[in-house]
Amino acid sequence: MLQEVDAFCRSHNIRYSLSSGTLIGAIRHKGFIPWDDDLDITMPLPDMIRFKEEFVSETIKYCDVDTERNHFLPFSRLVFLPTYSKVGLFNIGLGVNIDVYPIVGLSSSAKERDSYFKQAMKIYSRRRHFMKLSSAIQKVTPLFCFPGTRQIVKKYRNLELFSSNPYNQSECFFRIADALKPNVIKRDILDFDLFAQLVDIPFENVTCKATAYFHKYLTQKYGDYMQLPPESERIPKHEADYFWK
Repeated sequence: MLQEVDAFCRSHNIRYSLSSGTLIGAIRHKGFIPWDDDLDITMPLPDMIRFKEEFVSETIKYCDVDTERNHFLPFSRLVFLPTYSKVGLFNIGLGVNIDVYPIVGLSSSAKERDSYFKQAMKIYSRRRHFMKLSSAIQKVTPLFCFPGTRQIVKKYRNLELFSSNPYNQSECFFRIADALKPNVIKRDILDFDLFAQLVDIPFENVTCKATAYFHKYLTQKYGDYMQLPPESERIPKHEADYFWK
């Protein structure tokens, strides 16, 4: 999947970078972190919008809250169509996927940024409430979600993505994530453009794109990212079972 996405982005001049644990894996392990269980990339919001509009594949589908009734994340996923997951007792969910995190622009004014995140936190709190209700009903009914969940998720996504500053007119940037917590917000506000310079980097048997500022980015986000965690923490972070169709 990554090889196909990389080839498409190169041929269409769409900026992307390996991100988060995937980028740590590329730098520290030259591929996947041995106990990692997903793959993350990030794009500037304008590039992500172009990718959504132009990407075509026989086996990979671009999915977000606009395209899928069972997608409840503010970021997008690229889903491998020959696979699926199980959701609760009755439902079929999306398959093996790559997370696509957009980077949005933020004001250089701390006051304006605080106002922006304050609005987002209000909607995020409601979203968490709806998601808990949805998880409960999925265990006992064929319903995918509690009524109104998709609407509140879309409202949250729209505020995060489209109420931010234009990417190319910003002095600092923010990586959209699933959760809004003070420590997450702080480490994901960047005072530099992650995409000002991209470099080729090996990842397993693929050559991918990554920010040339990977050390600055990973240090801000994780601290000493080259230090292996204790063995007790070398476990997958996500819970999902995937199946071939």
